[in-house]
Parts: sequence; structure tokens; C-alpha cells
Amino acid sequence: EMIELAGGVDAAEDIPGRARYRQTHIDAIVAAAPEVLICQVSAPSRAEAARKYWLRWEQLPAARQGRVFVVSDPDWSIPSTRTADLAEALAEMIHAAPTPRPDGIGYRLWKARAVRLLAAATVGAALAVAGMALQGLLRNPLAESYVLGISSGAGVGVLLGLAAAGWTRMPEWATTPTLAFVGALLTSAVVYGIAQRRGRLDPYSLILSGVIVNAFNAAVMLTIYLYVDPYRIADFARWGMGQIPDTVDLTVLATCAGCVVFGWGFVFFRGAAFNALSLGDDVAASIGVAVHRLRVETFAVAALMTAGAVALAGPIAFVGLIVPHACRMLFGPDHRRLALLSGAMGAVFLVLAETLCRSAGPWIGVSIVPVGILTALAGGPFFIYLLRRRFKEVSA
Repeated sequence: EMIELAGGVDAAEDIPGRARYRQTHIDAIVAAAPEVLICQVSAPSRAEAARKYWLRWEQLPAARQGRVFVVSDPDWSIPSTRTADLAEALAEMIHAAPTPRPDGIGYRLWKARAVRLLAAATVGAALAVAGMALQGLLRNPLAESYVLGISSGAGVGVLLGLAAAGWTRMPEWATTPTLAFVGALLTSAVVYGIAQRRGRLDPYSLILSGVIVNAFNAAVMLTIYLYVDPYRIADFARWGMGQIPDTVDLTVLATCAGCVVFGWGFVFFRGAAFNALSLGDDVAASIGVAVHRLRVETFAVAALMTAGAVALAGPIAFVGLIVPHACRMLFGPDHRRLALLSGAMGAVFLVLAETLCRSAGPWIGVSIVPVGILTALAGGPFFIYLLRRRFKEVSA
């Protein structure tokens, strides 16, 4: 209404979705082609960074003409007695003359898409290989980073990292992956300690301990929300749904990808030990496998890979459940082969899922569907199927 009052036309009306306030992505904004872009931030100190960010998108007419404006007054989004003054200020922005745009700062849309898909591939490979390793280690088809609470532990670390980056001047690449790994590692240690009984891991206690830890970590994350700038709650909520952002920091991506490659290599080279472990702890120990050491190493590596995935995209469920089982059904139980194929298929799976989520949003009246929602909807029934099959095997 204020845009119309100021003599403009709301370009957001061209963005798919039925909600009055769209949650969208850069592809839809580029398609709407706004000639003027107005961004609201929570504090004046963030205004310059926000303006530079939007000016970098060369495909936006508003960016090419330098007609990007940033406001920080909360009255812009809250009805007040200042509506007429704000409408007048908005009219000046809408009808302002184009200004030169700084050179050499452009974001190419295709490059941003390529980096985003590379991040999706990294996340998919990490979760699939971590799930495969945990299933082989524990001889439990239900074991997976999300189910065991490792993802939520990494999520606590990510939220602390994002909050720390907001409270201090530390960059996100220095805080987020590090704290995500610490959170995932602590959660792994807790789950391992709860489920261990007389030196052995009980599969049912393991799942129950994961449920308990997930609930506790969820409470911790909600507590962190209480100390976050209210204007950033929406960003944190979208991250919690499992969503790969429009622009991925290359330093964060390189750090997380390095963690994933290291973990992938470890799981591949320890494939023979996982094969021996599938025959039982005693058999594996009799042929020289250090079972306790392998457990500790595998939990640490799974925590490292999960931390990298959660730092990039938030907690995404059931990729580590769906992909390894599909690979196992198609290519057999050899863990050396599974390590390679699970990582590759996990990368392809999440790239396709991310692409589908970006394309399918308008079909259901929204601009974008977070990929974590899609994997949860697909993985939930699959988890129930595996659980029922496990019950039948035990009763038989």
C-alpha cells in the first residue's frame, strides 16, 4: 500500500506465492526484474554491507542502475503515525535518478547457481557417507546422523557461530564450521556413552538416546533464539528448515568440503574393517580389527562430515538413511564400494532435490520449498518401513 501511495508498483506481486510476505530466492527476484530495490536491515551498521550485496547482482535492473536503497527504521514495517513521511521518503527513492554502479563487484547468476549446487553436492555426499558409516559400524539400519542427534548437535554449534558472528566482528567461516564440529562431537560422545552397555552398543538404546538428545538440542536452539536480534529470527528459521542459501561463502564451502573429502577417504580406506565388523564384534576382533578404536574414529569422522553439511545447509533429515540403503540394495553390502557410491549418489540426490525445490514452489503456491522439508517428507515413510522390517526380523 505504501508503494502504491508513493507512485510505484510492487514487483513482489510477480513472485510466485500466496502469502502476503513472500519467502523467496534470488532466481525469482531476478525474474521479477525490480527497477528499484529497497532492503530493510535491523541496524544502521549493516546497511552498507546490505547495499553492496544487492548491487552485486548484475542481472537486476535496480542494481545496474544503482537504485538500491537500504532502510533500518523499524517503522517501515510497523503501522505508525509516520506513514505519510515514510511514503514521501519512499517516493523520493522510487523516482530517484539512476546512479553509477561500482565496477568489478558483480555476482553472475550462473556462478551463484553453480556454487549453490556444489554446496548441495557436498552436503549430500557428507550425509550419505556418514549414514553409511554409522550403519556399518553399529549394524543398525536405522542409524543416521539426524536420527542419532548428531545433526542437531551441529545445529546448536552453527546457531552459536551465527550469533557470535553477529555479536562480534569474527567472520562466519571462523566460527560456524568450528562450533558445528564441536557440537556434533559432543553429541556423538553423549549418544555413544548413553547407548553403551558393558562395552557393547545396544541398537535400541542408541535410537532412544538419539531421540532424547534431539529433544534437548532443540530446546537449546530455541533458547539461543531468545538472544538473537528479532529481525534475524526469520533467517535462523529458514536455516532450521534445511535450506541452501542463494550465495555460499567460498571460504566456508572450501572448509566444509575439505572436511567431507577427509571423512570420505577415511570411510573408504576402513571399508575392510566395516566388512569384518558386519560379522560381529568378536569375529572382527579375532582378525585384528580394533573395534573400540574404530567406533571412536567413525563417530568422530561422522561428526566432522555432519558438521560440514549442517554449516552449509542446516539440519537436513534422512539423506543418510535413504541413499545408503538404495546403494546397498543395488550394489551389495561391500563397504568399500558403498563408500564411493553412497557419496556420489548422495551428491546427485541432493542436487536434484535442491533443483526440484527451487522449481516446484510455484506449483503449491510458494516461492521456494526448503530442501530439508522435501527430504523429511520422503524419509519419514522410509524410516517407518525400515523400523517395521526390523521388528519383523527380530520377532522371526
